[in-house]
Amino acid sequence: MAKRLRPVWLWAATAWMGGGCAALVGLEDSYYQLDGSEGSGGNIGDPATSGSANPGGSGGADPGAGGSDGGSTSSSATASGGTDPSGSGGAAPGTGGSDSTSTSSSATASGGADPGTGGSDSSTSSSATASGGADPGGSGGADPGASAGGNDSSSTSSGITDPGRCSIFCSDFEGGSLPSEIQFFPDYLRPRMGEFVTLDSTGHSGTRSVKVSGTDFSQMLGVAVPSNFWGRIYLKSATDIQMGHNTYVAAVDGNGDPNNGEQIRIGEHQCQLELNRKSDDKEMLSNGGMYMCSGGVKLVANTWYCLEFHYDGPGRSVSVFVDGAEVNAMHVTDWGPYDYKLFKFGFEKYHGGAKTMWYDDLALHSERVGCGT
Repeated sequence: MAKRLRPVWLWAATAWMGGGCAALVGLEDSYYQLDGSEGSGGNIGDPATSGSANPGGSGGADPGAGGSDGGSTSSSATASGGTDPSGSGGAAPGTGGSDSTSTSSSATASGGADPGTGGSDSSTSSSATASGGADPGGSGGADPGASAGGNDSSSTSSGITDPGRCSIFCSDFEGGSLPSEIQFFPDYLRPRMGEFVTLDSTGHSGTRSVKVSGTDFSQMLGVAVPSNFWGRIYLKSATDIQMGHNTYVAAVDGNGDPNNGEQIRIGEHQCQLELNRKSDDKEMLSNGGMYMCSGGVKLVANTWYCLEFHYDGPGRSVSVFVDGAEVNAMHVTDWGPYDYKLFKFGFEKYHGGAKTMWYDDLALHSERVGCGT
């Protein structure tokens, strides 16, 4: 793993005899972010660095916590994909396709493709093979470090009663592994992805959800999006919302690395939900801006919440909704313009304790999805 250079202080003290005068000079050599470390402005980084312009602002933590390599793939798993109605054997639009199981002597996984993908990749191999079904404009293939059994390449619409509200991506995570459209960030930790991200038996609408075991760094999953999009995701935490500053979801215009590009983040700070901009650490607290654990939107432990968001990069606006109601204090109309590339969800820590999060029933669309659809 690449190493990070720490700040180096060179102090020189020169005293002149007879004059009673001393000069003290300090020279700081900036540290370089070789592994996704955090400097100022709310990035990830050195524990001693406070990157927030706000009271109690975001700092950083040491990257790379975790144990052994956990991102293994099965040596004899195959996955097959269904086709949309324009091809043979397809299912109804938006349903995610019916399972088209390809037989293997060890293990098989199946997954359909959403409308517009066309055709299925139903090849079988003795080595780990991912199916080719992807969302519109996407491509198949397994994400490095994904869980065993190949990726479930379907963008399923289960848990969404209106499959038309799924034009970008959606999944209820009921398959045997993460959909292939989802990638883990930071990319250099992908071989260890299994340490941080698993499919859990605690579901919102079904029997499974994505469990993110947060540490002192960044464990985020990303999906490609256009610059203007709506989204809905259900989230749950093992602990109450914290005083420290951390991120749950974000829209980014960079390559997905925690320190690359602009990142408009929704998370926790001062015991409430907040909106934060990475570049200058600008923050919109849900209580209207009072830096105290009073008021605002509180998320309590072990409770599912419906989080909706509208990121309009060209239009410079962001809107946030919780359980169907807009959080007006987190609405902005002058952040941008931005050309978003990815939507990310998981846990990224700046201050406070690490925490475990669950996510389910993700839907990304060109219009508002809503919590009841």
